[in-house]
Amino acid sequence: MGPRNGSAPRRTTASRSLRPPVLSALLVGALATATACGSDTGDGDSARPASSVTSASSAAPPSSTPAASSAAPGSGTASDGPPASHTARSAPPSAHPAPSRASSSQPAAASGARRVCSRTQLTLSAGRMDVGAGNVHLPLVFTNTSATTCTLTGYPGVSLLDSGGSAIGDPATRRGPTRSTVTLPPGGSASADLHTLNEGMTDTPCRRAPERIRVYPPDSFDAMKTSARSFRVCGGVFEVEAVRSGTGG
Repeated sequence: MGPRNGSAPRRTTASRSLRPPVLSALLVGALATATACGSDTGDGDSARPASSVTSASSAAPPSSTPAASSAAPGSGTASDGPPASHTARSAPPSAHPAPSRASSSQPAAASGARRVCSRTQLTLSAGRMDVGAGNVHLPLVFTNTSATTCTLTGYPGVSLLDSGGSAIGDPATRRGPTRSTVTLPPGGSASADLHTLNEGMTDTPCRRAPERIRVYPPDSFDAMKTSARSFRVCGGVFEVEAVRSGTGG
C-alpha cells in the first residue's frame, strides 16, 4: 500500500510539469488556426466580388446582346419582307400566260381577209403598146376567168424569153410605189406596166428581140406566158410597175 500511495504523487507532479509545454503548443496551434482563418476569410472576401463580377459580366452581356440583335433594324427589315428564295418560289404560274384566243385567231383572220388569185384563175395578155417621148410602155393584163373573186397585190416577176425558151438578159426591176390591193371579180382585169426606152436614146444597145414574155403573178410561183409582139429592151432600162386596176394603156 505504501508504494501505491507514493506513486500517485509522482504522476501528479509529472502531469503538472507537462502542462506548460502542452498549453504553449495549444496556444501556438490556436494562433496559427486563427491566422489561417483570417487569411482565408480575407481571400474569400476578395475572391467573391471577382467571381460575382465575372459571373455578372458573363451572364448579363450575352443575355442583352441577343435581345439587341433581335431588335436590330437589319433583322426587322428581314422580317418585314419574305426571303428571296420564298419570293422566287411564290411566283405565280400565271406569269407566263398562254396565248389568247384572239391572238391565235389573227393568222386565220389575216389569211381570210383576201384570197390571192391563183394561176388557174387568170389569163395573161399584152395590152396596147404606148411609144412616146423616148419611152415604151407595154401593159401586162391579168383577167379573172373564174367564178370566184380574188385579189392581186404588188409586183409581178417578168422575164423575156427567146424562141428556145431561154431568158434574154436580167428580169425586170421594180418601178414606182406599191399600190393598194386590187380586187378582181369574175371577168375583172388588172394590169402591170412594162417600161423601156426607145432605141438610140442611150449608148447602151438593145437586147435581142424576145419571142415571149414570162410572167409570175404577184404572190405566185406559177409562171404564165404571152406573146412579146414587137417589145424589146433598149437603153439598159427594163422595169415593171405594181399591179393596178384596169387594162392600162
